Amino acid sequence: MIKKFVFLVAIVLGFVSLSFSQNDSLIYFLEEAQKHYENEKFVSAMKGYKSALNYDENSFEALMGLADSQHKLELFAQAIETYDQAEKIKENDAELYFNRGAAKVFVEDYRKAIKDFDQSIELNPDFPDVYYYRAYCYGALERYRNAIDDYNKAIELKPNYAAAIYNRGAAKAELGNFEEGMEDFETALNKDPELQNGKINIALSKLGMKQYEEAIAGLTEVISKRDDNLARAYFYRGEAHYEVDKKDEACEDWRKAANLGHEQAIKNANSFCEKDKTKKKSEIDIVF
Repeated sequence: MIKKFVFLVAIVLGFVSLSFSQNDSLIYFLEEAQKHYENEKFVSAMKGYKSALNYDENSFEALMGLADSQHKLELFAQAIETYDQAEKIKENDAELYFNRGAAKVFVEDYRKAIKDFDQSIELNPDFPDVYYYRAYCYGALERYRNAIDDYNKAIELKPNYAAAIYNRGAAKAELGNFEEGMEDFETALNKDPELQNGKINIALSKLGMKQYEEAIAGLTEVISKRDDNLARAYFYRGEAHYEVDKKDEACEDWRKAANLGHEQAIKNANSFCEKDKTKKKSEIDIVF
């Protein structure tokens, strides 16, 4: 639409278009693209930034805008390539390294993402989100103590950072510190009741602490919501029922989870619900 609009103006008011300098055109497209970006019209923003690059292929602002637009459109591989181009022009921009690192998180390239976050922190050590994202990468790599350190730093810089408090709880729980993890989950939910997976993680913490009846009650609440955690909630309620010697209830829950595609529930139902074959071993998978 932008190119068509400029073309029509050139016909009607050719003398105005001819008076534009190359720099004026660059500024025009940058401003228009930024407006589209702020209005969350990322396809139009991307086109505008590409038009700006036709006037100056080395415009750092245009490259960053294009990369950010691609990022918003979940074109992560393209965004990373565009951030790479921007880095060749300006190597000391903390936002560039943070945004590129975030794009690498979404393609699960956690080690390279950490390197970008390291660079961003070196340039701007007071940005809480960069610690949050680096901590997430450490958690994905099962480096939970490193993750906790970074979540602590993010929370220090932003005390009401509910997502960081929540994920710190997940990292603690992964280390077997279920009680401390549950405290973080509860604190995070008080700050942000809409946090995804909060209720189920509190229930799983109680399961890890062998508070089976409380875990069953919490998982029953999750099941009543019929959300994306339904299969997991059935599975772990089955685990809790099994631990309190309610095998029939456990098998019923595992079968329900199995019908929803939960792989471990399928195995449990086949292994433990026909005959007593062997005593099962419980494992808990906390959600980040």
